Amino acid sequence: MTLICVPIVEANVEDAKKAILKAKELGADLVELRLDYLGKLDDGKIGDVVDYLDIPKIATIRSKAENGFWNGEEKDRINHLITCLSFGAQYIDIEGSTDIGWRYELAKACKNNKAQMIISHHDFKKTPGKQEMIDICKNEFAGGAAIAKISVTPQKIEDVMNVMAVVEHLKAANKQIIGVSMGKIGRITRILGPQVGSYLTYASLERGKESADGQLTIAETKTIWEILQG
Repeated sequence: MTLICVPIVEANVEDAKKAILKAKELGADLVELRLDYLGKLDDGKIGDVVDYLDIPKIATIRSKAENGFWNGEEKDRINHLITCLSFGAQYIDIEGSTDIGWRYELAKACKNNKAQMIISHHDFKKTPGKQEMIDICKNEFAGGAAIAKISVTPQKIEDVMNVMAVVEHLKAANKQIIGVSMGKIGRITRILGPQVGSYLTYASLERGKESADGQLTIAETKTIWEILQG
């Protein structure tokens, strides 16, 4: 089954709730809550967003080092993610660069709350080689990921095809994998990635609401899929 995930990138709770509602109305299967966009976080703010509407949610708080906006203490970031689980988040996305001790705490919390942990690797400059990407994903699984994610930057079409090959390889091994090639030349992974085994594809709510370079809107994604299924 092909899943469409809409990132929620609003700067306040009310706009975030409106975006979640619109994403559901447009047919999103799940939403990714980019909580680092909301500024200073507390339990009330987190609960208002995570507990809003009956649609599966990925909770993540990206640090500035990962092209996000969080600049607080790491222990607070982790505790906020655990709070998301207590409010019913079905997924937590944490970077592979996060200290292994914190990842272990999140893995325990996910298990206790029957949620799935996504461990993600982002490369905003290049695309590693095919075997290196496979090894990165294997390390993510070894670190407790239920779903491994790679999001990389292509320099040529071969890079894009390598991402697709990695997804296909790991899916054949019965692993849950999200593979994204960013930028314009990587857009094919957002359309065909799920067809070779990517767990989901990210699509923005509308133009200007992208959380990463190269995202199509949910309307564009669904239209292209309908044409291809023809």
